Amino acid sequence: MCKTARLERFFAATASIAKTREEDQLLQAVISSAQEVIEAEAASVLLLEPDGKHLRFAIATGPRADKVLEVYVPVEGSIAGWVVTRQRPLNLPAASEDPRHFSGVDDRTDIRTQSLICVPLMVGEEAIGVIEAVNKHDGRSFTDEDCRFLQAIAVQAAYALKQADEARRRREELAQLREQMAAEEFIVGREGGLAEVFEIVAKVADTKTTVMIRGETGTGKGLVARAIFRASSRYDRRLVTVNCANIPEELLETELFGHAKGAFTGASGTKKGRFEYADGGTIFLDEIGDISPKLQTKLLRVLQEQQFEPLGSNHTISVDVRVITATNRDLEAAIAEGRFREDLYYRLNVVTIEVPPLRERREDLPEMVNHFLKKFSLEMNKRMFTASPEALEVIHNYTWPGNIRELENAIERAVVLGEGELLQPSMLPSHVQGKARDNIFAGETLEEAQRNFRRWFIAKTLAAHDNNQTRAAETLDIQRSYLNRLIKQLEIDKLVGR
Repeated sequence: MCKTARLERFFAATASIAKTREEDQLLQAVISSAQEVIEAEAASVLLLEPDGKHLRFAIATGPRADKVLEVYVPVEGSIAGWVVTRQRPLNLPAASEDPRHFSGVDDRTDIRTQSLICVPLMVGEEAIGVIEAVNKHDGRSFTDEDCRFLQAIAVQAAYALKQADEARRRREELAQLREQMAAEEFIVGREGGLAEVFEIVAKVADTKTTVMIRGETGTGKGLVARAIFRASSRYDRRLVTVNCANIPEELLETELFGHAKGAFTGASGTKKGRFEYADGGTIFLDEIGDISPKLQTKLLRVLQEQQFEPLGSNHTISVDVRVITATNRDLEAAIAEGRFREDLYYRLNVVTIEVPPLRERREDLPEMVNHFLKKFSLEMNKRMFTASPEALEVIHNYTWPGNIRELENAIERAVVLGEGELLQPSMLPSHVQGKARDNIFAGETLEEAQRNFRRWFIAKTLAAHDNNQTRAAETLDIQRSYLNRLIKQLEIDKLVGR
């Protein structure tokens, strides 16, 4: 290859490395670039393991490259280890005769190492691994120029790998932050309507017991599952979530259990299932009541034996997975109608957690509203951090059939469209305002209707006087001490944010 052609390939290669952000694609770009520019028979990237004693093949090309990926190269007594330790490149015309040559790679492949270049991947003052190029295509030895080109590729590769790793860490931190924020939304008010839920969560979290979470849509069943996972000893492993209702029946089996190459039309390769990905961790199967009878049978076996076969394969895979499920369906009725296996139901329903609907958690509403207001105000650079007593009264008297999800959407809409620093009833969706007006005095008894009216009227009067009880008592023509008792009896302090 002439020098001009090589330079063109080199610049194209480094440009490809520079624009790649995902680590897998980046590694592929690095070895493809190295192999092409250096005209090598094979190339590989080895990264230093956390123990500092071994290097692992992150990616490799050449004959039987898949076998290379199974090899761990010791730092002591290997060419790659010498390069990482000394942070200097090596160009060896007869590498197999070098006393530092590690024969474990040659033993697993059809390549016999002759000439070899190995250069360090440097991030600052630290070597994180090496790039190797093995055997020149034409049988000649690698030149010093080859070594310099590979070093230049290594500089680009190390920087790009650092950037990719930082981007991955940022994504993981963001995902963790979002999960924590979602959990906070659910945990708000845990001493009220959720006290019993979290009492059970605390007891079952650090066991392998199968848990079924039941409740209406939007009540936060997924957040309960994550709370169990976070409190368990499996927290350092994966939580794999599958919404069984969102995946077509014909695809759900391969999604859960994977498939072999050729298992069906279009299966051009093997695919790992979610159960295999969750090995050692936890799998959360949402909307479990939607799975087909065929999948119910396969799931039962996984629960009983912790084993399964991917679709189209005879190979049995064993896993250690903790199973959490959720449903809003009446599974008992489904069993009676023959749509759900009774034996699977008992396997899944070892411990049941009933998540109450929002209409049964009204004592939590003020705190939840303030949480959502703060969340969306910060996101949108606004200052609507609190709600007026009138807005809280409307929210309190609405039944929230969509539960937490509906409340969150209503508050987000109010922050987006509203003006000022106080949430007002007019900022809430019209159907919430209308239903609240319909329900405000819809007590089952005259006594309840009177209580609702007094609560609403006193809260409105207090708001008109900036919560000054003395002036509010004068307007109501009652003693201040009596007003104070009414505030406590009718729980008006929750409406006015005291």
